[in-house]
Amino acid sequence: KIGQGSVDLRGLYDTQKHLANDTSFGVGFAPFSELETVVLQTELLINGALKKDLKEVGQDIKVMGVRHEDSMRLTIAAAMVDKFVPDKDHYRSVVEELRERLLDNAVKYTDRAVKVDINTGDNYDAGIFYLTVTGLSWENGDDGSVGRGNRVSGLITPYRPMSMEAAAGKNPVTHVGKLYNLLSFEIADRIVKEHAGKVKEVWVRIVSQIGKPIDEPQAATAQIIPEKGTHLSSIVKDAEVLIDEELENIYKLTDRIVQGKVRCF
Repeated sequence: KIGQGSVDLRGLYDTQKHLANDTSFGVGFAPFSELETVVLQTELLINGALKKDLKEVGQDIKVMGVRHEDSMRLTIAAAMVDKFVPDKDHYRSVVEELRERLLDNAVKYTDRAVKVDINTGDNYDAGIFYLTVTGLSWENGDDGSVGRGNRVSGLITPYRPMSMEAAAGKNPVTHVGKLYNLLSFEIADRIVKEHAGKVKEVWVRIVSQIGKPIDEPQAATAQIIPEKGTHLSSIVKDAEVLIDEELENIYKLTDRIVQGKVRCF
């Protein structure tokens, strides 16, 4: 049985005025760093194109990236599906093939040296392997929290400003924790692309107030670091206009989410 939400929140959703269902905030940034790009592209490859070739690798994937000066290390936890892994040698061969494929992919996004470690908790001699029935660690209750890994950027970024809101499973009409996080990243990305070569980094923050129109946040700010030789004053006005434009069209974001055109995690 699926129950109803509280009367007050249903009232906010039912109205045609698109009123915020929470007092919350969204945070976005651009561009991704080289390490962030490598980490994201690694996960997308494992849970994307590689599934056709390596059916042994399940969907439960964690990629941790650490950069030490001019080298990167990726530590990957990849749950294996036991019915496709007949013995220890096969398991080992899958791990090695996965490592080689990921290294080949990583060099497309960086010139730094990259090392890939996979399932470092394994102990082949002791018969310890990351094997699962479903390809998901949640079959043993190790499921974490929806907000931990499912960021709208696809990344967990401890050195960046972040919102703790989880977008997955939230309504795309009035849930500002979903809408503002998605919109913040889109605004940041547009500012960088429309001022190519002029913006080093940008952070966008949008804050709602429950019961107020979603296109009228309490605050919508962009913190911009210009590239050397670029005056911030040459970007500010365009950024303000861009933010106003994106907020005015926030209702179109709902349509794109429903159509599956926007990545929510």
